[in-house]
Amino acid sequence: MKLFVALLAVGLPALAAAHSWIVCTDYLENNGWYWDQAKCRAWPRGAHRHNLRFGNFGHHRGFLNKLDNHPEETALCQYPRNDDTEYTDVMPMAAYYPGQTVVLTHPTNGHVADVRCKNDTNIYDTENLIFAVDGDDDPCCIDSDKLIVVEDMGISPYGPNIDPVLTTTYPKPGFQNAPKFCEHERASMGTYNFTIPLDMKPGRHTFVWKWIRQIRVSPFTTCWEADVFATKAERDAHYTATGQSTVDLWDFYQINTIVDGQIVDPIDPVDQILIG
Repeated sequence: MKLFVALLAVGLPALAAAHSWIVCTDYLENNGWYWDQAKCRAWPRGAHRHNLRFGNFGHHRGFLNKLDNHPEETALCQYPRNDDTEYTDVMPMAAYYPGQTVVLTHPTNGHVADVRCKNDTNIYDTENLIFAVDGDDDPCCIDSDKLIVVEDMGISPYGPNIDPVLTTTYPKPGFQNAPKFCEHERASMGTYNFTIPLDMKPGRHTFVWKWIRQIRVSPFTTCWEADVFATKAERDAHYTATGQSTVDLWDFYQINTIVDGQIVDPIDPVDQILIG
């Protein structure tokens, strides 16, 4: 019995760490180091119910959707779709246009293979997908034929025999793209990006993020809506009318000079955006 309790105690941290969710559905900085709510233009469905904007990054406070046991039978989204109640002026719905590259943010919750602070390179990353929903109704489940793959965002390098340098090289594909993971293993920010298809019809669409940590662990999902405009000019007019920035993403590694892991003459475009 004592042995079982000891093994359970060892396993609990790993189990607790193996979860995540999307926090921002239109973040202004690709491959960024640190979360900044001022850089987020849009939020997932129901985010206001859990104070995702002003709460501590990495604390889900109940905002978590894991398709346990029988994912093919489990509701895909944590909350039923209701565009009038699931978004607010403070945490609004996204607005996209065809060809736009969209950045998503998520907490890592300890799930990154980075040998600077982890002695395990075999931290799984199995699948990272973005779907669009065909129609206005939520799909029944993860196996629904209403789910159309928009982009496969790849997987992060892992494995017992990989070159350790791969674990400390950023940016990287997949879930583990979190350059400052070792500063706060649970609450560090990871980012993805995907592109809105050029042939996506204008209108309101539902998007779904799906992450599978490893095959034997059920998927995690986050759902959100976005108004897709025919052109960037139309999208910009919408954001101007709602008091949002019309500047699209910048890449952290392209605007900053980084030497030995330190930023030389840091630039933060969001400061200029916010103060005009």
